Amino acid sequence: MPGTGGVPGAIGRCVVDGRWAGFSAVEVAPELRRRGLARRVMGALARTALAEGASAAWLQVERDNEAAVALYTRLGFTVHHHYHHYRAPEAA
Repeated sequence: MPGTGGVPGAIGRCVVDGRWAGFSAVEVAPELRRRGLARRVMGALARTALAEGASAAWLQVERDNEAAVALYTRLGFTVHHHYHHYRAPEAA
């Protein structure tokens, strides 16, 4: 999606593997948020995925990203399961 000064205002990725479309890296420039750009990006990616034969979709989102969780819920996504992230201790 167009932004300002030649910099994209919104981006996203989708990989189709067989029947599955995996969405990731949906981002909107802070100054352009709350204008429906993420929904438009998801729509464009979904149309492309459908054209490439996808019939199911998945994505990952951080639980505390309330805006993204709300968007994906409005788009019909539901929670399948939660991940737990672990970090190794830093070297001394």
